[in-house]
Amino acid sequence: MKVDYYKFIAKGEFGNFKFGIPNSKVIEVLGNAPLYKPQDELWSAIARYDCLEFIIDNNKVIVISLQLDGDYIKIPKILKIENFETPILNIPQVEEIIKKHDVTWERLELMCDDRIDYYFTSTGVHLSFAENKLGKVGAANPNSKWGE
Repeated sequence: MKVDYYKFIAKGEFGNFKFGIPNSKVIEVLGNAPLYKPQDELWSAIARYDCLEFIIDNNKVIVISLQLDGDYIKIPKILKIENFETPILNIPQVEEIIKKHDVTWERLELMCDDRIDYYFTSTGVHLSFAENKLGKVGAANPNSKWGE
């Protein structure tokens, strides 16, 4: 499956994976998650495939994220990610990507401190930077709150 990393950053589109798709579609493509926490009364299910994570509620994907702040970034081999040669970008690089896709973003001051900058876009993408380096990209439905 092909994924455009820049499109994921800007628009939250991760190849064929969309919000609201059944978890079974993720399993069809990627197999069973090596790390999986089932849903309970308080928390949604979490399926982790190396650096790629899905949050699942009532068997439907509600969040797709990539964790990028490790020393070793590993993704499932079946995924072909374009524009991923340098996955850890800085704030000006991400801002350029956002603008090229005609997307707006804003800084969420409540989530920021002297080391962390946190932004969200008009398309539902949440971007976390540690010391100006992109550490996590998470895409959720832009019409709902994160993890809702």
